[in-house]
Amino acid sequence: MFLINTRHGIGIYPDSLRYMRISERPYDAPLYPWMLMLASLNGIDITAGAKAIGLFFVCANTALIWHLLMRATGQFVYAAAGTALVTLSPQFVTLHSLAMSEPPFLFFLLATVLVFLLYLETEDRTWLKVSAVVLGVATLARFTAPPLGAAIAACLLLNPRHAPARRFGDVVLFAVVSASIFLCWAVMSHIISGRSVGRALWFYGNMGSKEWMTSLTALTAWLLPDQVPVAVRIALFGTFVVAVASLTFLHARRTLQQAQKAKVVDDMLPTLFGLFFIFYMGFIVLSTSAEANLALNGRYAFPVYVTTVLMTTIILAHLRDEENTRIKLLHRGLVCLAVLVISSHVIRTAVRSTEAFRSGVGYASREWVNSPTIKVLRGLPADAEIYSNGGDVIAYLLRRDAHFVPDRVKLRTGLDDPANPFEAQLETLRTKLAQENSYVAYLDRIDWRFYAVTEAELKQHLSLVNIATEADGRVYVMRKTAQHD
Repeated sequence: MFLINTRHGIGIYPDSLRYMRISERPYDAPLYPWMLMLASLNGIDITAGAKAIGLFFVCANTALIWHLLMRATGQFVYAAAGTALVTLSPQFVTLHSLAMSEPPFLFFLLATVLVFLLYLETEDRTWLKVSAVVLGVATLARFTAPPLGAAIAACLLLNPRHAPARRFGDVVLFAVVSASIFLCWAVMSHIISGRSVGRALWFYGNMGSKEWMTSLTALTAWLLPDQVPVAVRIALFGTFVVAVASLTFLHARRTLQQAQKAKVVDDMLPTLFGLFFIFYMGFIVLSTSAEANLALNGRYAFPVYVTTVLMTTIILAHLRDEENTRIKLLHRGLVCLAVLVISSHVIRTAVRSTEAFRSGVGYASREWVNSPTIKVLRGLPADAEIYSNGGDVIAYLLRRDAHFVPDRVKLRTGLDDPANPFEAQLETLRTKLAQENSYVAYLDRIDWRFYAVTEAELKQHLSLVNIATEADGRVYVMRKTAQHD
């Protein structure tokens, strides 16, 4: 499936080019860029290296999911069904066919859980330290890893096997080790480059009712495609959440009761994943209040989708012989839902994979490679300076420097940049365009950068003259008297 989706090369999204350091906008979490950098230092083309990394992680993550389900359920059918629900989902297939940080992030999350199980099994604090280290590495892949640390800490506190002093000691040890890795990187990065997490610690969130509804519908894509009426998807998703929450609470209560008498290892997984769901969603809600223009899309929901499938599969396997009528009905209903969802996944993934095989994904698609406007830009002099609303895709496709046009506001704050205001950016661009071989290009397919200056605004401010009009964009130069206006 991975090779089908990457026939034209690894999929490239705007964030991919930040990780590859092709975009002039810097990356945030450093682990995946370090992997790509290591490939480049060994003489491997960065896109080929990204594809090799992607192939490794799609295999490794599938293996980890299968292993966790087999050891927790002990049943081939349940493990196979749970693995299929994850690995055949369009989210899993699409994200693993992109040069993005989600695959390594998922790997280190699952690896953290696996090592944590070794601690529960052996009660050797060495494994607890290793688990904390792996979680710290996961945080360097994406900054949304702390909710798993909170879930592990809660499990340590709730587990009655040890005295309270030992439980609190384990939590402190785990927190110190995992946090120190992230904090050491953040401090060193700030000293060396003047930035770390790339976000201001303030409440810039601007989520409204429309954005919250969009986030909710993104979660319903776990179960059914967008073609199904939204009311049906929300009703089914709500029913699913209530059913799974009730079974998870029942399973957690029994597990903690059992832990009072004997060591509990794999049975602790549903409790851990249930807590992770709560903490992760809380973390995302907090993030939306701190960052402007942030919503819960498929990328952000992906890790918690995986863990929710693992949790539900394990619970259903453990409750398969339950005599309680209500639990039996819930079990059968969720099994029927799983069959429906797998069928939906197969169809959606087949459609997306066919399109990816035919045309490529993102900036690596044939549509971008064969763009008429890109062809015009390819013919410009080697020393030409190009400014565009798609500076990243131009730099990627032409393998040359390209720059973004000014931003009216910063994406993550929704406000003008106090360090480099919009008017100052315009003046800088005016000076640059006054030089020979300086061009402005607007690409019609770049329609999501609402925070950047529009083509009409820039034409008005800088007296641009059109020198090429193509089906998907236009190229301009500045009238040479404009700098004196």
